[in-house]
Amino acid sequence: MNDKLDFYDYERETSLPDKRKRDLEERLSEIVTYAYEHSAATRKRFDSQAILPHDIRHLEDLEKLSTLNKNDIARIQADDPPFGGMAGIDPGAVRRIYISPGPLYEPGGRIYEDTGWVQAFRAIGVDAGDIALNTFSYHLTLFGFWLDDSLNKIGATVIPSGPGNTTTQVDLMVNLKVTTYLGTPSFLLSLLEKTESLGYSVKEDLCLKYGFVSAEMLPESLREKLENAFGMILLQSYGTADIGCLGFECNGRCGMHVPEDVIVEILDPETGQPVPEGEMGEIVATTFSKQYPLIRFGTGDLSYLINESCVCGRTSPRLGRILGRVDQLTKVRGMFIHPSQISEATQGFPEIERCQLIVERHEHKDQITLFAKLAAEGIDQDHLKIRLESTLKDIVKLRIEVSFCEASDFGDSDKMIVDRRKWD
Repeated sequence: MNDKLDFYDYERETSLPDKRKRDLEERLSEIVTYAYEHSAATRKRFDSQAILPHDIRHLEDLEKLSTLNKNDIARIQADDPPFGGMAGIDPGAVRRIYISPGPLYEPGGRIYEDTGWVQAFRAIGVDAGDIALNTFSYHLTLFGFWLDDSLNKIGATVIPSGPGNTTTQVDLMVNLKVTTYLGTPSFLLSLLEKTESLGYSVKEDLCLKYGFVSAEMLPESLREKLENAFGMILLQSYGTADIGCLGFECNGRCGMHVPEDVIVEILDPETGQPVPEGEMGEIVATTFSKQYPLIRFGTGDLSYLINESCVCGRTSPRLGRILGRVDQLTKVRGMFIHPSQISEATQGFPEIERCQLIVERHEHKDQITLFAKLAAEGIDQDHLKIRLESTLKDIVKLRIEVSFCEASDFGDSDKMIVDRRKWD
């Protein structure tokens, strides 16, 4: 492995904690004032809690403000579409409008300024001249564009392939001498299997050096398998469609460094208070984006902070592994599934009395099954299965197998989604 320090911004990423705190507080003061003056939703939120911009000057002052989550944003936007007054820029300055489950609408400005993902790529070793295959989606969502713009800042070349069609993806890697893979770890495993089935030599015909994976868990057993097979460095990152990059691995592989352009807190999901270092809680983030200023946004993801020194030389705090979700919002194959989506998909099927989505993991790949109890006997199960699977794919955007069962098969759980995956 290459342990050479290769920073995008050496001074900031190796600054002492006191200096980092002062820098973050200076930017926090600026964004709070800007958001209050330019975002109607932010002003309303502050006023409802009798808070003024000058009340939040230090990181500790953030505790005065309640958190904001996806459900809050969906409600705000529903009352005043498309952005609910949350955007901090004029409509004419919006370059793109992205959509995430909810639905939630996010504005994309004409100039991309965030450096979080750039820091993530630099930590892997990606540099000018590298050729990256971006298998993340560019359709409606913003992640593919974020990574594309970040690689452009570095000077790397991007192939915007998007997901799917493994044969074409392998041909691209072989013919264009791709050095960097961007995508989920499970899709990289699929590309490995397809490369071998097409008769290519993984190490002789491919030129992969770096792998950037996100949007799903990376078990160490799978990381080891992929790194050994491709002869590459494979590191993971974590972020949300609302905030952007919230953590990235370095070659030390002991947690994910928090980027310099975001404030991350770990809060008790029930009390909303900060938890002691090392204890699990909800990841709550504050961004400095003027186009979409989010202050104390609750991601719903559970993790913990590490403040010990890192072998790479970076001094930022690190997020530990993602331990799960605060609610039933479950991420599968890089996509969130919400119970409301399952309800929406099944409400047009009176033949179904009850259902439950089960998420499992076999051979490092997620498997999703909707177990459904029929409301009556004599129903054409084959025809119903085809119709229901098609509807689920349209709404959830993932292929889900339908299996019919009895009421006793649901066990004691009344959850709409049950995640049985084990990450070992």
